[in-house]
Amino acid sequence: MEDELRCGQCGGFYHVPVLLECRHALCLACARDLQKATTPPRGEDEGGEGGESSEVDKLSVLSDADSGVSCSSRPTSLVDPPPPPAYTITCPGCGAVTATDEGGANGLPRYRVLAAVVDKHLERYQVAEPCQLCEGTGAPRPAQVFCDQCLVFYCAACRDACHPARGPLAAHWLVSVAEGRALVRARRREREGRCGRHPQEHVSMFCRTCRIPVCVLCLTHDQHPHHHHDVHALNALTKTHKTELSQALQQLSEKARAATEFIHTLKTLSEEVHGNCREVEGVVVAQIDALVEALQNRRTELINWVRRQRDAKVQALREQVTDYTHTLQATTATIHFCIEALKESDPASFMEAREVLEERVCGARREWEETMIPEPRVPPSFSLTLDDHTLLTAIQQLTFIQLKPPGTPSMIPEECSSENNSVTVAWVPHPHSCVTGYTLQIDDGSNGPFREVYSGEETVCTIDGLHFNSIYRARVRAFNSTGSSPFCEPLCLQTAEVAWFTLETQHPDLIASEDGRTIQCDSYEHRVALGSVGFSKGRHYWEFKVERYDGNADIAFGLARPDVSKETILGKCGGSWSMYIDGERSWLMHRGDHFSRTAGGVTTGDTVALYLNFATSTLTFYVSGKLQGYISLGGVSGVVYPAVSLNRCVVLSLRTGLHTPKHCLAPLPEVHP
Repeated sequence: MEDELRCGQCGGFYHVPVLLECRHALCLACARDLQKATTPPRGEDEGGEGGESSEVDKLSVLSDADSGVSCSSRPTSLVDPPPPPAYTITCPGCGAVTATDEGGANGLPRYRVLAAVVDKHLERYQVAEPCQLCEGTGAPRPAQVFCDQCLVFYCAACRDACHPARGPLAAHWLVSVAEGRALVRARRREREGRCGRHPQEHVSMFCRTCRIPVCVLCLTHDQHPHHHHDVHALNALTKTHKTELSQALQQLSEKARAATEFIHTLKTLSEEVHGNCREVEGVVVAQIDALVEALQNRRTELINWVRRQRDAKVQALREQVTDYTHTLQATTATIHFCIEALKESDPASFMEAREVLEERVCGARREWEETMIPEPRVPPSFSLTLDDHTLLTAIQQLTFIQLKPPGTPSMIPEECSSENNSVTVAWVPHPHSCVTGYTLQIDDGSNGPFREVYSGEETVCTIDGLHFNSIYRARVRAFNSTGSSPFCEPLCLQTAEVAWFTLETQHPDLIASEDGRTIQCDSYEHRVALGSVGFSKGRHYWEFKVERYDGNADIAFGLARPDVSKETILGKCGGSWSMYIDGERSWLMHRGDHFSRTAGGVTTGDTVALYLNFATSTLTFYVSGKLQGYISLGGVSGVVYPAVSLNRCVVLSLRTGLHTPKHCLAPLPEVHP
């Protein structure tokens, strides 16, 4: 942290640090060097200012206690109206301007905590104490002694020049630098906790308006009392702020620790990069070598084919030469024979052989004209051009694809959820993997085989239409053009134990409340409304309360398939099962057949309950807690929905998400067909 302890102006360790309004620190001497007067200071001459500066230099080592930041100047908030600034100091770090009163840099608040930290750092690492009289002469020389009376650290040269061992200064007590530091700390401890305005009093309060510690006299007897300001107990306020700072430092430390671990990870990844690079280089070299080998094999095949063509051409030419040679020899023999025949002197003998000779000559001529074509049977050239354009293009386009299938994705349990009979599954891809899409699978809710329910690019999927009160296992894998990753470890998700649903009013004559739990009809004809959730397994219980009823219309309660007719009483078609009831009696109905008439109807305020049990394939009806009837659902498969049909003068309210009452679990009498 040494950079934190060096002044941004002079570069040395902070010496009597003071705070600017921008919250940056400067040495007091540096702040005086940077201050600029806006108006001539009143009642102050140059000599007096210089004398005060020298005195401040000598007393600078006696900075205030290291318990916080103190302010020795008069708070400007107590002056009404505030006087115009006499000096301005420009921060060398950020360029912000700090305005001060006539005290200038001497009136800036002291940064006592920083001064204490600097002192501890100098002592801990045995940093040489600079001479306090070498300022302005470049880098100060290390101090050699400390004067307990002058309160100044001297180097050897400044001691001989400014503090001779004669005259009045001969009685001063010069000690070593280490002893001087100990004396400074001892005197600082003596002054700790003392009020700047009332040295005999200890500070016990802190004025948050003026941002200075105060004593009891400052609150009551001072000419500028603080009793109208925001004043708090010093110890309690200090403890509170130290706790807040400790918590902030703890959070910052956690971030630094995480950054350290991340940097270590990055360094590890750098080594991994080299290993992966060598692996990829090996794969590339092997693949290119395989391509080169394949190209060389193809070259051998093409050259052998050309050579076979060469041999065929040579053989054809040789056969043509043989044929022409035989014909030429026969022709030559005929020519020589005829020449000798022409030399015959006996005319009679010649004439006897004339026809034979002429036939031989004519036959030889016809043979030359028909068979002896003066052209080679095969051309000596090869009309072959190697088609390398496609291969050259492929070589030029040879590039990298994903060398490996993607890594296994990971489930996000905190983002996975279940609602009613649907589950939502979320996952994240494996880092540094090229992914084209994902495949999500779930089982049947009974530890059965997995089946695919989604394939695509999204990383979240909701699956509807599952069984209630079942535990499903879900797993996902990623894929790209080179292959698929392994499936991740299955995540278990449980659907709701009981169902809650609302009524969906697709018909314009039905009127439902905003929450879908109250329904009425605006027509004298029956209209059917279905529940928003379907059932295919388990046990389910729900209730309807009759909010309004005139005692005449028939109300039908039951189950239906999604394609049931919405404009006829429930139970009329084969895709619905119902109990319809009026003010005096009820009937069960399926496929239009009425059966099991039961006495007793409903009136305003009654509750009609339905209990669906897929284990026994029954739908049971209760009116105000009493069994009214039950219907068999034998052979029913697939998904069925809660349903109700009603007409004008009927208002019903729905209650769902209910556990099955005990009286519904009792055995039923013989089931009606």
